[in-house]
Amino acid sequence: MHVILPDEQIHQIQLLIADLIKQEIEKRLNNSNLDSPFLNKQQACNYLGISNNTLDSWIKKGVPVIRVGKIVRFDKNELNRWLQNQ
Repeated sequence: MHVILPDEQIHQIQLLIADLIKQEIEKRLNNSNLDSPFLNKQQACNYLGISNNTLDSWIKKGVPVIRVGKIVRFDKNELNRWLQNQ
């Protein structure tokens, strides 16, 4: 099947796609929120530049973790301090 659209509709579709991509990038950047002093596990991995398995290993070695019920957070200052002492 071959669909032929007028140039104006093609342009509108391109703008919509570009806007959706921009929104998704902004959403992901906001979710990474590395400006926060507290990081979730994925953010901590990104911050430290390590894999999830490496972080799990480091937790066993004493990386400071904040646990509230099932929620796990990492304080960036404590992570930095722990790394400097290793």
